[in-house]
Amino acid sequence: MKESREIAAISFIKGEEIDLCPLNVNHINLYTKWMNNPQVRKYMRYNIPQTFEEVKKMFEPKKEEVKRDVYFEIWHKKDNKSIGLVGFIRIDWFTRNAHTFYLIGETDYWGQGIASEAGKLVVSYGFNELNLHKITARSFFPNKAAIRVAEKIGFKHEITHKKEAYIDGEYVDLLNFAIFKDEWLNIKE
Repeated sequence: MKESREIAAISFIKGEEIDLCPLNVNHINLYTKWMNNPQVRKYMRYNIPQTFEEVKKMFEPKKEEVKRDVYFEIWHKKDNKSIGLVGFIRIDWFTRNAHTFYLIGETDYWGQGIASEAGKLVVSYGFNELNLHKITARSFFPNKAAIRVAEKIGFKHEITHKKEAYIDGEYVDLLNFAIFKDEWLNIKE
């Protein structure tokens, strides 16, 4: 229980139901479990088993002059536990563009609006604190829940890549979404 209080005390971004916290190296087993769960990984496209060592390496600080990825744990306040991950990958500081992702690893929390809240918190952080210009998100067409999350956040469909991935025995489309800083600020007014 001591570990839980420490994480909750170091929330980086506070929300209503959740907080976004820095990653916790003591939770690599949890992240590995999520990435190997067939329900979770289906649309995340972790097609090859992820080992503890691989996941740990994925989240270790990179030897870059400028950080290109920012990860957060999604911390459920009421239940006092980590339930997922959200963040930015491939931040391009020159163009001020980034790609966001959200993963609710604990399936009991699906369908409760948590991914939407996490997405809104991280997008707000991206525009208001990182001064990003454009944020993108992606979803495979069969993943209607992720598409609804993107739309609830305010993302607009930008492009469709036809038959981009092979999922459950068929090729499916990949939808790209985007939101610009000025659009986000208009939504928030």
